[in-house]
Amino acid sequence: MRSSLSITTPATSLALLTIEELRSAAGVTGAGQDTALTSLGLQVAASIMTECGIAIGSGGEPTLWQETLTETFRKVRCDELVLSRRHNIEIVSVTADAVLMDAAEYEADPESGVFTKLCGDLPVRWCATKVAVVYKAGFGEVPGDLKQAAMDFVRLAWLESKRDPALKSEVVDVPDVLKTEKTWWVGSVPGQSSEGAVPDVVSGQLARYRNIAIA
Repeated sequence: MRSSLSITTPATSLALLTIEELRSAAGVTGAGQDTALTSLGLQVAASIMTECGIAIGSGGEPTLWQETLTETFRKVRCDELVLSRRHNIEIVSVTADAVLMDAAEYEADPESGVFTKLCGDLPVRWCATKVAVVYKAGFGEVPGDLKQAAMDFVRLAWLESKRDPALKSEVVDVPDVLKTEKTWWVGSVPGQSSEGAVPDVVSGQLARYRNIAIA
């Protein structure tokens, strides 16, 4: 079953790190590199959202920051609904076939986003032509492990911006003034098992935030 997702109240920022944290991760002092670091921070955040499969909604970019969302399910015939965004779920309102449901008629798991219909406090099957859920999801503050993953990513990306990561070795022979030999990695760079933008050492820290597609 498919759903449509729209962002009612978008996050004010997509960055996972403050400028002070970006400077610390890159080992930079002063404001001279702030423009480059801010741009890199946004690229890192976007890559992490892609790696984690954060759902895209109309009206904004994917983020793990808290947003208010409206998700509409059609032709609903199932035991449970799964909200596209998760973490700290807070249901604002639910309408089933144009009828506003009472808060006692449903519950949502705040971490997984599993959304259950209730009758007499017992789970029952969803059966409706259209269910519209308005809810909040995401974090008011960046969790420590997510912040650390972003800082590690920035650190690696900043270092790689100063060198070519595909360079395997470089030999400089000076005697007759200069001779340089370079060899290059073919295929994936060692230490990176995939071609994705997120380094393996960072990807491994994102288990909690990774969404698994359900067919």
